[in-house]
Amino acid sequence: MAPWKVLVVDDEEGIHGITRMIFRGYEFEQRPIELISAMNGTEAKDMLAQHPDIALVLLDVVMETDNAGLLLVEHIRNDLSNKDIRIVLRTGHPGYAPEAQVIVNYDINDYLSKAELSASRLLTSVVVALRSYRDIKSARQQAAANPEQPGNDNQLLESAAKQLHGQMQPILQQSQRLQQFDLNPVAKDLTSNLHAQHQRLHNSITLLSEISAPHQTDMIEPITLMDEVLHTFLPQSRRDGWLLDYSIDPQLPAQIKTDPAYLRQLLLSLVELAILQAGGNDLKIVMQAGSQDDQMVLSIAQTFGQPRFSQEPWVVHLQQQIKLLAEQLHGQMLDIEDNGALRCVLPI
Repeated sequence: MAPWKVLVVDDEEGIHGITRMIFRGYEFEQRPIELISAMNGTEAKDMLAQHPDIALVLLDVVMETDNAGLLLVEHIRNDLSNKDIRIVLRTGHPGYAPEAQVIVNYDINDYLSKAELSASRLLTSVVVALRSYRDIKSARQQAAANPEQPGNDNQLLESAAKQLHGQMQPILQQSQRLQQFDLNPVAKDLTSNLHAQHQRLHNSITLLSEISAPHQTDMIEPITLMDEVLHTFLPQSRRDGWLLDYSIDPQLPAQIKTDPAYLRQLLLSLVELAILQAGGNDLKIVMQAGSQDDQMVLSIAQTFGQPRFSQEPWVVHLQQQIKLLAEQLHGQMLDIEDNGALRCVLPI
């Protein structure tokens, strides 16, 4: 069978030798691994042109320049428009490319420090990357083989969402662990921002998958949930200069019984949709008692300015998923009002 092609890009010959030694005789799914070497970004571009079927790039950051590896990432994703190839960064100079910033700002699939890298850790990372590449290619082949099959695009999206969800989970877990460390204020702020961005990305990926019925009912404090949501969007609101506020009706009980995960997902999705139509204006979430004793109304609206309604595919998809989430919680999403207010009525 054809081998898995792995491009190793590093300006240290010793790294190439160690990598060859680790993968000598190694197979993944009865296919050998073929290592292709490049000593710098220019050679890597040539190898990518000669071997369009490369599945994975093991990439150093600091080579002929301090950011040569990151420039190659941009070349692969933007110039070549190759979203399938998996990219794993290996660096001996983490100060030049801090992990948190690189994961957020660049489309990479893993980040490894050479100082802490073991053979088993490298093997694990490569296997995960190759498995992801295999699934992406399989989904594309099925789509090409059945171009007229109804729902094919949805199947591809769901397949990709499952792969992204699997890759996001360990990153999200690591960012949650970082919150527990006693860090200096700057590092604490960076890790908090990273965790918030991970939560938003995780929610967006989840929205690409089919929504199933709620599976867990528990008591949850509305004020705790609202604080979590505000912290999730705090990095963007700081960056873009708008505010997100909330108020809770004192007539609501201090705890409500619902599916916490689905209610959190509904709130995050409502805010995402509101941001898209707010045009940088301030937003406010209101949680209030409904017309019936066993109901509550969730609403989010701009505090001033006119909303910008859009029919872009992602906006339409968000609206559909919010409606489904509300229904799965045995409630409903009401029609969007003229002032752009988004409202859901839910049982408590």
